[in-house]
Amino acid sequence: MVDSTYGWSSGAMFWQESYSGGVVTITMIGVYSNNGTPIFSWVYPYVGDGYIIYLFLKPTMWGVNSNSNYSIPYAASNIYTTTISPVQGDVMFPQSSSQYLVIEWNPLWQYAYTADGAPGQWDVWVASNPHGPKAHVGPYPSPNLGYPYAGWDGIGSGYFQPNPGNYICITVSYNPNTNTLTGIAYDLNTGQSASFTLSLSNYFTPPLSGTYIFGIAGTNGAGQANWGVVYINYQE
Repeated sequence: MVDSTYGWSSGAMFWQESYSGGVVTITMIGVYSNNGTPIFSWVYPYVGDGYIIYLFLKPTMWGVNSNSNYSIPYAASNIYTTTISPVQGDVMFPQSSSQYLVIEWNPLWQYAYTADGAPGQWDVWVASNPHGPKAHVGPYPSPNLGYPYAGWDGIGSGYFQPNPGNYICITVSYNPNTNTLTGIAYDLNTGQSASFTLSLSNYFTPPLSGTYIFGIAGTNGAGQANWGVVYINYQE
């Protein structure tokens, strides 16, 4: 998904699904072989910034086709553009006519950075980007960390640093009946895990049935690895 030598960078893959209004679950298995965090980085020797899952995009300026490869309009959030979390990596917010959800598992939390009110390894944002070059990322200010951050940062329980070659199973589910997100990252080699449950009431409206774009990404920032993906499953 992303090379460990590119600094602040990310790479994503998107696909289209017909959504009927039920519980959505995306499961992926990822792995990295190279911890590329430079020795001068403030997060050395830890690995980051992990994986991102996108739910319910409705693009009007791009699509899942060869014409959109490497040319999706998006806004980037990183230390050179907009800081939305103390630990975030390079997060892409693609153009979409609807609000959508961005969920990041970031193994730097609790190792390279800790904060009161942030006991876990997950970041969740509600994004809006109808035009492409500039996104609104919320809730703002962050409900758990406050100004100047956005979204829920470092939430959940449990934490781990995966070793090179470890397979990491990540499952994220959205339940429209309760307007709740849940997620777990599980190291298949060690049995360690990091999970979260989050109510989106008053922040996100359950989407109507229809066709949406879903996606996953690997991201690097201060912590770097060649995050790869070996398995993806969508279920409703």
